[in-house]
Amino acid sequence: MSAPSIPHAVDAPSADACAGGLPSASRGLVWIAAFAVSGTLYLATMAPGLLWGDSADAQYRVLTGALTDSRDLARAHVSYYLVARAMRAVTGMDAARCANVIAALAGAATVANMAVVFTILLRRRAAWVAATLMLLLSHTLWQMSCGAEVVTFSTMCLSAELACVIRYLQTRRKGLLFTAGFVNGFGWTTHNLALLTWPAYLVLVWRMRKDAQLPSGGTMLSTVIAWILGAAPLLVLAGSAFAETGDVAATIRSLLVGIYARSVFNSHVGGGMALRVVAYLVLNFPTPLLLLVPAGWWTLRRSAARGVWVFLTVAGATYAVFGARYKVADQYTFMVHAYLFLVVFAGVGLDRLITVRRSRIIPSAAILLAFVAPLLYAVAPSLVRSSPKLAARLPARELPYRDPLTWFIQPWRYGNNGADQYAREVLNALPQDAVLFADTTVRRPMFYLQAAESLRNDVRLGREAQRAVHKDRELDTQAIDRLIADGNLFSTTNDRDYVPDWMMGPRYTLIPDGLIYRAEMAPAGDANAPRDN
Repeated sequence: MSAPSIPHAVDAPSADACAGGLPSASRGLVWIAAFAVSGTLYLATMAPGLLWGDSADAQYRVLTGALTDSRDLARAHVSYYLVARAMRAVTGMDAARCANVIAALAGAATVANMAVVFTILLRRRAAWVAATLMLLLSHTLWQMSCGAEVVTFSTMCLSAELACVIRYLQTRRKGLLFTAGFVNGFGWTTHNLALLTWPAYLVLVWRMRKDAQLPSGGTMLSTVIAWILGAAPLLVLAGSAFAETGDVAATIRSLLVGIYARSVFNSHVGGGMALRVVAYLVLNFPTPLLLLVPAGWWTLRRSAARGVWVFLTVAGATYAVFGARYKVADQYTFMVHAYLFLVVFAGVGLDRLITVRRSRIIPSAAILLAFVAPLLYAVAPSLVRSSPKLAARLPARELPYRDPLTWFIQPWRYGNNGADQYAREVLNALPQDAVLFADTTVRRPMFYLQAAESLRNDVRLGREAQRAVHKDRELDTQAIDRLIADGNLFSTTNDRDYVPDWMMGPRYTLIPDGLIYRAEMAPAGDANAPRDN
């Protein structure tokens, strides 16, 4: 039996009728409703203030108004910070909270944009409602929407681009193509991941040329111009960087890969990494609805919407392959873009199932199954703790005031102020003019408090800490000895992965001192202190 086609989802121009199961005029109401529901959830479960790691770095940049990252252009994420600065200027909101709100609203816009995509492609209301709920309650999008993260700003742009491209393929309205180009360029100013849709455009152009459906040269040129306008903020920063250095290669490298070149070009995916990718997928969609993805993909392939299928397949595969082999500590966050495509295929599969079976139970059951995720997230930490072997495989860096399992598994951040509490306690406990070696995860909230509240500005962190113990790029042993003699040299951890080698021996050692560690001269014969070869 052949799979049913999706009415009006065609590659040739068509009337502005309903392409899925909803008239075009009603899609605006769907967007508003989806944005209101998801925005309410994300804002209600959002972190109240300071966060750890990169999120705190984003909050600090909103506070200082920095549009560039000192390390490279690839981390500029300029559109996110432009919007955050504008919101802070208009509302007077605290910078940390403002950064969180922007991420929450962008996450809500992502869900709303995809809800429109579902109404374009799906005939059955239960199918697009269930698909919207699947995405709304998925782990990573929800988690990234609860704190200062540029990822949701990136998915917001991608989802808007998908809606424009799909409708363009159905109607051939040039304005939709221009908008898609602008949104892709603007998305690039948020994150380089926006460039991963380019292969899908290339394949689509090749297919259109083969079928004599290629847009006119003027239309394509206008689309390129729209893209340049969208990308203008980042292109201006790149031009400024080139003007300072005069090095074209260095500017391009900084713009496209930056300090993460090794991860960007990683080609090795071992068994452990592959298992983590599968685990991330199940964590995001712990529902049988995920099993409908292959059926949805096949249904869309055999429908009239071949151009839509080509674009979604190539773009989805590109995002999935990139995220699956992107070897960084927070790899799971780079899979969220691929999840947008999976939910589309799951929704199409559900739409076909409801159409073929014509059961009254399936639509209600599908919507109920979308609610499995938050229930699982609530009980999963306890279940994992009951299996030490499983717990050992999950990210589990111990930090004060943060339970590693609930932090990772539960996406909500309501009431979580551990980073703020830790940073304040550590700074206030340090002696005058202390030097604290702190890794990027924990020191960024301290940077924020020093800048926002002038809290313990006498304490030296980050580069200032490096300068305090280095002279002409060499260790200044006398300076270190003086700091130790005065009891002024500290580290936030004794984990060798986060501490300078010299701090753990042979001359020095670390001993617990409240929430942190104090450096002391290593006693002779200290078994814990490594020795020179």
